Amino acid sequence: MNALYTTIRLSGLLTKPWRKIRLHRAMPDMRRIWVHKPDHLGDYLLARAALAMLQTAWPQATLTVACHPAAQPLVELDGHRAFAWASPFLHGTDRVPAYRQAVRDTAPDLLVNLRHDWRDMLLCTTLDVPRVVSYDHRGAASLATHPGAPPVEQRYEADNHAALLHEALALPIVAASPLSLTTPLIATAQQVWEKVAGAGPRIALHAAARTPAKTWPAAHWRELIALLHDRLDARLLLLGGPSDRPFDRLLAADRPYLFDATGRFTIVESAALIAQADLSVGVDSGPAHLARAVGTPVVTIMSGANVAARWAADATHALVHPVPCAPCRQERCPVPGHPCLSGLRPGNVWEMIERVLPR
Repeated sequence: MNALYTTIRLSGLLTKPWRKIRLHRAMPDMRRIWVHKPDHLGDYLLARAALAMLQTAWPQATLTVACHPAAQPLVELDGHRAFAWASPFLHGTDRVPAYRQAVRDTAPDLLVNLRHDWRDMLLCTTLDVPRVVSYDHRGAASLATHPGAPPVEQRYEADNHAALLHEALALPIVAASPLSLTTPLIATAQQVWEKVAGAGPRIALHAAARTPAKTWPAAHWRELIALLHDRLDARLLLLGGPSDRPFDRLLAADRPYLFDATGRFTIVESAALIAQADLSVGVDSGPAHLARAVGTPVVTIMSGANVAARWAADATHALVHPVPCAPCRQERCPVPGHPCLSGLRPGNVWEMIERVLPR
C-alpha cells in the first residue's frame, strides 16, 4: 500500500505542469458537472449542501450525480441527473469500465469526488476531466487539479463536503434547502397518518439498519414503543424497506397500535410521511438523514461504529453509550453482547424524546 501511494505521488509530480496547462485552458463557466457520491442513501443526503453550492455557483450547469441506486429517486427529486452505480468499492456489482464510459459520454467540465477512499480518488483523477476536485490522503489525489484536505472526524460530514468545495474552488458556503415534496405526496402522507391509532404526537420510527452493528436490540425497541404508547398515546408509524421486514415483525408483534408500514412505501413517499411527523426516532441510517432533509426533529440511536459528531443526522440529539472500542467502523460488532447499543436503555431514549419532542 505504501508503494502504491508513493507511485501516485510521483505520477502527480510528473504530470503537474501538464495539469496546470489543462486547468488554464479549461472553460471557467461550467456547463456539465459530475459529482461522484456512490455511497448509500444517507450519504447522498449529506452531500446535498455541496450540490447546492455547485448549483448556486453555476446555475445553468447540469449536475450529474453518480449515486447508489437507492438514492436515485431523491437525486431526481432534487432536480439533478442521476447515474445509478452500485460501486464495486462498496460491495456493489457494477463495473468500473461502465462508469468510465458514462463519464466519457457526459464529458463534464468539472468532476467533484466526495468519497475519501483511495480507490475512488484514483478512479476520479484518471477520467480525463479538465478539472477534478477530490479529497486527498497521503497523495492519493495527486492527479487532481484541485486536491483538498481529508475530512475532519469531529465535523459533520455535510460540512466536510462544503469545506472541500470552499477550499478547492473558493465557493461560498450554501445550506441545502429542504426536500421539495409535491402536494399529492403530502396529501397521501396525511391520509396514511389518519389511519394510525392514537391521539398524541406523530412519531415516525426506523428500527432496522443496513448493517447489524447499527441495529438497536429488538427488546429495547419493544420497550420504547410501549413507553411511547402508554405515556403519550403517540401515533407510531414504523418505516423501513423490504429487507427490514423480518426485524420489524418482531417489534410489531402484539402491538396493535403500531402501524407497521415496512416495505409499503417508496423512499420519496417515506420522506413525505416523515415530513408530516412531529418527531423521527431511529438508528444511524438513511431515514434519520431523511428526517433532517425534510425539517423534522430527529433522535438518533448511535452505535459505536461511527463518530456521532460526524455522522449523526443531528449530533445534539444523538444518543451514544461510550465504549473503549469505538469507533470500530465494523459492520458486525465483534464484542459479545454488543455493549455500545445494549448499554443504551429505552429510558435513555425516552428522556431524549421528552427534551426534543415539540410541545
